[in-house]
Amino acid sequence: MGRASAHLEGTPADVVRRSRFAFEALPPQRTVTVAPKKKSRIARAHAPIVVMKNAGRSFGKRVVLNSMNLTVSAGEVVGVVGPNGGGKSTLLLLMAGLLRPTVGSVSVCGIEARALSLTAAGRVGLVTARPGLYPLLTGRENLRHFGGLFGLSPREVDQRAEPLSRALELTSDLEERVGRMSTGMQQKLSLIRALLLSPKLLLFDEPTANLDPFAARGLHAQVRRRADDGLACALVTHDLAAAEAVCDRVLIIDREIKRELAFTERRTPLAGPLLAAWQEAIGAR
Repeated sequence: MGRASAHLEGTPADVVRRSRFAFEALPPQRTVTVAPKKKSRIARAHAPIVVMKNAGRSFGKRVVLNSMNLTVSAGEVVGVVGPNGGGKSTLLLLMAGLLRPTVGSVSVCGIEARALSLTAAGRVGLVTARPGLYPLLTGRENLRHFGGLFGLSPREVDQRAEPLSRALELTSDLEERVGRMSTGMQQKLSLIRALLLSPKLLLFDEPTANLDPFAARGLHAQVRRRADDGLACALVTHDLAAAEAVCDRVLIIDREIKRELAFTERRTPLAGPLLAAWQEAIGAR
């Protein structure tokens, strides 16, 4: 077995852990209408970034994904929900080019997303529940390291990170060691890292799994903001309320697409006595 094929063996989590290229924000919610197999208004208005045609992935004899036909367009957020083991993370890894489909094809910006392709990886940012940062390095040092993997000089990294860190209110914390940062700060840093290469596609795999409700709200707001800026975004989450609030479309998958929902009118998020009491007692820090 060659080195490249050996790198791809194991579970999706194993693949992410072994890969150097696994890069690691709530506006008002919206009501939902069922619209199977129907593109959202935003999807119709912008060019497709991700195109999957009859894509499937197996690990040995176990079929994880089957017959995936999907388009993710610039300016939209596509949510992915479903049971554990339903293939959600595998779907993102196929989009990121960290896995190759067993059958069918996956393309990003018109380029086939082959496994560990630098060409595809430079167009994709990936944010996961575990940021995967070096705890003994400062935030700035982490960014310079990962940017350097793609040929960016320290000066170029600093120039690209400065407006991003300012927008995420993380500027003064970049000189802090990552190990001393809160989980929310680390996720902000992970998002900055994912945006360093000005990707066309942002992938989020349960990015708020370890965050408190208000830190999660802030990160989901960033997801929506990036899509409004023209990026294509895909969000894997178990938070159905967040999916309704953030996403233009949500796919329910269990090894295949079972249903697709389109979201339209906005409504107020995080409403309820428990969250109101939380904010009064603790604040949205």
